[in-house]
Amino acid sequence: MLHGVAEGSTRKRSRVVMEGDDGLQDIQDDARSGNSDRPEEEMSVLAKPLWSPDSVPRMESELKGLIEYVRRKPQLSDANAAFMRDSLRTMLIKCTREAELAFETESSIVDSPSRSSSISGDDSKDENTAVEWYAVHDILEAVFRYLSAKDLSVARGVSKDWNKCGSKPSLWKQLCLRQPWRSLETDRALWSLIDPMLDVKDPDVWRKVYPTLARRKWWRCKLMKTNKFVCNLIVHQIDGESLGDNFPSTLTVERRFALMHLTLAMLPINSPLLYFEPETDGDKEGLEGFIQYLIRRDRYGNRRSSLCVLIWTFYLSLWSSSLLDCSRAGLALEQHRRYIFIPPCDYSRDRRYEGKSLLGGVQLSSAHGFQNNI
Repeated sequence: MLHGVAEGSTRKRSRVVMEGDDGLQDIQDDARSGNSDRPEEEMSVLAKPLWSPDSVPRMESELKGLIEYVRRKPQLSDANAAFMRDSLRTMLIKCTREAELAFETESSIVDSPSRSSSISGDDSKDENTAVEWYAVHDILEAVFRYLSAKDLSVARGVSKDWNKCGSKPSLWKQLCLRQPWRSLETDRALWSLIDPMLDVKDPDVWRKVYPTLARRKWWRCKLMKTNKFVCNLIVHQIDGESLGDNFPSTLTVERRFALMHLTLAMLPINSPLLYFEPETDGDKEGLEGFIQYLIRRDRYGNRRSSLCVLIWTFYLSLWSSSLLDCSRAGLALEQHRRYIFIPPCDYSRDRRYEGKSLLGGVQLSSAHGFQNNI
């Protein structure tokens, strides 16, 4: 009887309608027949349709559906591939789950499964579970990248798995750089300036530093020398009395003065301390050039010769051992404030900064002693 059914279905074509991303697709399969002298269990395997959940044609049809959808949407060629990655992950989870359910159904039908089949089935189930676990966490991480720090903190409290995924350094690093603190990637000395208690080798350092960064005020500002554009800056207030919400959109450096005067001015310990970083990579060269302008040029705009620096350093050493720095600071005036641009020097090192970037100090124009010492 089985042989007759097989022969009768030799030319029979089964039509399966599947729904993909681009609508309904018709897939036609030829049902292959077997020999009548084969065992019934083997015949059931041969009669297994090619479009079963755990088959290559099934996965192939899903992939073709996604590719066809992209081809019919020309506007997607200019977009990123994030939606395709998400679709592939979703498809993987869906197919894995369907294959797992199909395996469980087949296992329940078999009366006496062999030991080897049982072991193989368990291994396959464990492997599918592992694939599903990693796929779910990849999707979670992709979604978490769009969350704010507040929402991400709430998500971490949902479960242990969400807490593990939401604590990944890459997520918190992205949030820190958005503040924006781009220099944290390149300026190692900046970490101790922000918080000397931080351990940069701690895997959770980005998550731990975020609350401190979120509380700090920052502004965008254009740096100018007299009638000459230098660069665009991000200005962070590191310490000191709050400058409020108002910050000049443009700071013009009108003059320079020797750093010895900055020491004589004795800026109060609670005076605002600023950190300057370039707004974009294109502004980096301008900021570095401005720092060199403060360090390596004299008051007439000429480069100091090595002999001049040696003589100047010698006389300073005779005067005071604390005034060995020949660099100059830049000065910008704005209403009732004076903004001081401080290159790497003893003063910046006294403020716990050993890096090569630009710090800033802010002082009221009426501050006692400052005007007479410049």
